[in-house]
Amino acid sequence: MVPALLLRNAIRSQWRFLAISATETPTKAQLTKAARVFHTKKRLGQNFLVDPEVLSRIAGALDLNESDCVIEIGPGLGFLTRFLSPYGCRILAIDLDRECVEELQKSNYKGVEVFHQDFLQFDLNSIECQSLKVIGNVPYQITTPIVARLFGEIGAPSPWLSKIDSVVMTVQKEVAERFVANPNNKEYSQITLLIKYFAHAELLEVIPADSFVPEPNVTSAVVRMTPYEKPPVDCADHKLLRQIIRAGFKQRRKMLRNNLSFLNLPPDEIGKLLASLKIDPLVRAERLSLDQFAKIANAVTALK
Repeated sequence: MVPALLLRNAIRSQWRFLAISATETPTKAQLTKAARVFHTKKRLGQNFLVDPEVLSRIAGALDLNESDCVIEIGPGLGFLTRFLSPYGCRILAIDLDRECVEELQKSNYKGVEVFHQDFLQFDLNSIECQSLKVIGNVPYQITTPIVARLFGEIGAPSPWLSKIDSVVMTVQKEVAERFVANPNNKEYSQITLLIKYFAHAELLEVIPADSFVPEPNVTSAVVRMTPYEKPPVDCADHKLLRQIIRAGFKQRRKMLRNNLSFLNLPPDEIGKLLASLKIDPLVRAERLSLDQFAKIANAVTALK
């Protein structure tokens, strides 16, 4: 074994005791040292959160008890796992990085099961739990696919949506603002409406870049999403609602009337339909609420 590798393994043995101890609360300095020893992989979007106070608050945001079953997406070296484990719940830690999985498997955290798998391919129905809570510092480039995997799409919920009690995710601040945006806001988008359709979303806190190793080029934020028992809008055709929302944001600077041309209705008729709902035909999609989109879908359905 080459000297450099011997040194690396020796350092890892040290930080495993200091930073990933199941009995001692690590300091930010210890977690920072551990993260710097590990060779992070940019292609996997790895930025390890090393502030123990923030980690503790994120774990607490799930409101855990011993009977809970937690899915942790991208646990990395187990820094957040360390703060979840004392709650005594079952934790399923899913990571694509084999090296992280091997390190986490060496920990002695209570109730943790480690899976070397891509979360986007993981079958949540394979887990024998009546309900699930989901948490993770997710790679920013796949935030939207992860949300879609958890919730599904409008009119086509995921097979496991009914099992999900709550989701706490650390994401890019701009993305978090989209999740919780309201109409007439530049962050308001198609993903905003998808989340509003499935869950109540709230921004819990903003995390500065220096809380991570390596430091990302963006500010991060923690979002909590609590799924509804059923969609909060009355809609006769939810798939049509999805189509109308997609069309509205496909060219978001265009007037809504023009974006609804896919309905194969004369422009004047589309204008009259919108006016009957007290919606300006010249309005852009970013100014409409989920309820207003649902009313448009219902009005179109009534014409059939």
